Amino acid sequence: MSRVLRVLHVVSGDLWAGAEVQAFTLMSRLAQMPRTEVGAAVLNEGMLADRLRSVGISVCILDERKTSSLRIFIQLRGVLRGWKPDVIHTHRQKENILGSLANCSCRNVPSVRTVHGASEHASPAGWAGVRHRVVVGLDRWCGRTLQQGVIAVTQELGVRLKNEFPREKITVVENGVDFEQVRRDMGSAEFRTSEPDATHVGIASRLVEVKRVDLFLKTAALLLREHPERNWRFHVFGDGPMRPNLQELSQSLQLAETVVFHGHRQDVATCVGGLDVLVVCSDHEGMPMIALEGAALGVPTVAHAVGGLLEVVPKEFLVAQHDARGYGEGIMRALREDGRDIEAKTAREIRGRFSAQHNAERVRALYEQMVAERDAKCCR
Repeated sequence: MSRVLRVLHVVSGDLWAGAEVQAFTLMSRLAQMPRTEVGAAVLNEGMLADRLRSVGISVCILDERKTSSLRIFIQLRGVLRGWKPDVIHTHRQKENILGSLANCSCRNVPSVRTVHGASEHASPAGWAGVRHRVVVGLDRWCGRTLQQGVIAVTQELGVRLKNEFPREKITVVENGVDFEQVRRDMGSAEFRTSEPDATHVGIASRLVEVKRVDLFLKTAALLLREHPERNWRFHVFGDGPMRPNLQELSQSLQLAETVVFHGHRQDVATCVGGLDVLVVCSDHEGMPMIALEGAALGVPTVAHAVGGLLEVVPKEFLVAQHDARGYGEGIMRALREDGRDIEAKTAREIRGRFSAQHNAERVRALYEQMVAERDAKCCR
């Protein structure tokens, strides 16, 4: 494609979690490519919007906290008319629906969504459940009917999505991380500096049910009982609606002296880099950016053997026994003298496949393919 390709991403930006980190990584890399312009319609002010502006990406805020979905739909149509993108790329359910509907009602250019992982929400009971099922059905209809591409972030997710979308629309593009930048971002963690001889084990995630931070706390209690010879320190990085319940659980497990709830931290690389072991014990995952960042930093990652974790975590540190005993044994394996050597070997093996540049190149190639197919149809 010789002309400039203009791409508008529609993304929530309410959190700074895996999907937002990947969206930022992708957009920032795309913006560095020749003949590529990137803009973002973001539904919340926050860290994602700030970081996009810091790298020179045009950001339009459509504030969902102050504006109804109908009003956002109308505003998004105005953004599309004004910015005139060649491709629209949506992330997550609400953005998929509003972005694809706004597009087909005014621009009707190729549209693609990224599915960052399996749904985290079960259908509630009563009328709330009816509404939930209607929204899920509308989201899937938009993907099948109004969008030309569906990006899955893991091979496993790509297979599962064939039950929801036409298989010819599905493309697997694994998440990417800038390994060098992550290492440059790592500073000296204050907890490591103050207690250099302690064994530091941590989890970094949103404090929501699917991430199973409760299981991390139960693992901490087990390790304290069974390996009292170590000076254990456990760290929870992140925030979310379950924080009060998790802090109460920590108290009931008598972990107040050994577990620190750090809340949301912007210096994630520093936090992870200060750990001896990173834990990912979610019930299910797509391709968690935190595992890729752990690999970039050479920190052994003990993780549930599900989703994309199977592709980025050393087999020695994958946990099939999804309980405190399983994770406790995995952490002790990772603390062996060769734990960091095993992690470093895996990081070298996955570096090219999961690089930010490779990810962006594959996504841009998909954009070009969709635009070419649209142009060919228009010429018939």
